[in-house]
Amino acid sequence: MRRRTPAALLLLVLALTGCVYYPTVPDIGGIRIRPKNGRALLQPPGLAVSMDIESTGKFSDAIVGATCDVAGRAAIVVGSGQAAGRVEVPGETVVRLGPPGPHIVLSELTRDVRPGETVIVTLLFEKVGRIGVPTRVE
Repeated sequence: MRRRTPAALLLLVLALTGCVYYPTVPDIGGIRIRPKNGRALLQPPGLAVSMDIESTGKFSDAIVGATCDVAGRAAIVVGSGQAAGRVEVPGETVVRLGPPGPHIVLSELTRDVRPGETVIVTLLFEKVGRIGVPTRVE
């Protein structure tokens, strides 16, 4: 009987150490934003920026502004060029920014940009703050 006790104890320890739960971002309710596929089209008077905003967190956020070092001005607009104050990014979705829907227009360019070049467009989110997005000029 004494020989079985250490073996049973060892099996119990092995079974308990294998039962570890690692919560994911949606499980704990955080905000997780990941921009990708940034692209900018040259057009007068500057650049029209498109990208995908992937939200894998449980809660929403909103884009409230943008900046770029090659532009004196960045604005969030809807298809007809009207200014949009913000773009909602619901939790657990993908929001596509690009014409004809909401997108970012960079104007008053501080230097010439060429196709193939990559610029960083910084999005300003209401809750998570600033996120830089590598954006390829096309």
